[in-house]
Amino acid sequence: MLKRIETAISIIAAVLLFLLMIITFIDVIGRNFFNRPLNGAAELTELMLAATVFLMLPLIAIRQKHIVVDLLDFVGNRVFKAAQTVIGVAVGAFLFGMMAWRLFILAESTARYHDLTPTLKIPIAPLVYGMSLFSGLTVIAFVGLAVTMFQSGSKRPAEQAGAPGELAARSPNT
Repeated sequence: MLKRIETAISIIAAVLLFLLMIITFIDVIGRNFFNRPLNGAAELTELMLAATVFLMLPLIAIRQKHIVVDLLDFVGNRVFKAAQTVIGVAVGAFLFGMMAWRLFILAESTARYHDLTPTLKIPIAPLVYGMSLFSGLTVIAFVGLAVTMFQSGSKRPAEQAGAPGELAARSPNT
């Protein structure tokens, strides 16, 4: 079930990225060759870019593909590295929780005022609600990672799987 959801989200994000490419291409051709840019291209680009980024955040957390900077990598103590990983996951969960909360407040405000994009008059609130939802799902992904780490002796699931970014529960063929 989770694999199907991951696949569906990835396909939606890929389609949005493809549409972004098409819109940008049409806008550039229209602007440079016909002096007629695509009406609302900037708005569509902004909306689809935000949707694409927030759609992928939970998957990035689950797959452990987020950016990690090891500032204290020289410390070889296993306990210290485990604590560093757990703290990183906790900070990620906290920050995305704050982001989900603030985005929900912003979504409520944009819904109350019926905020629309200037040119195409597209309602903004559904996008911001979606951004809040996917930030919340990212929190759940981080909490799931923390639980997995505690069950596995504070190792990152990717380290147990033997490959960077692979969860221990996955087989190498998936």
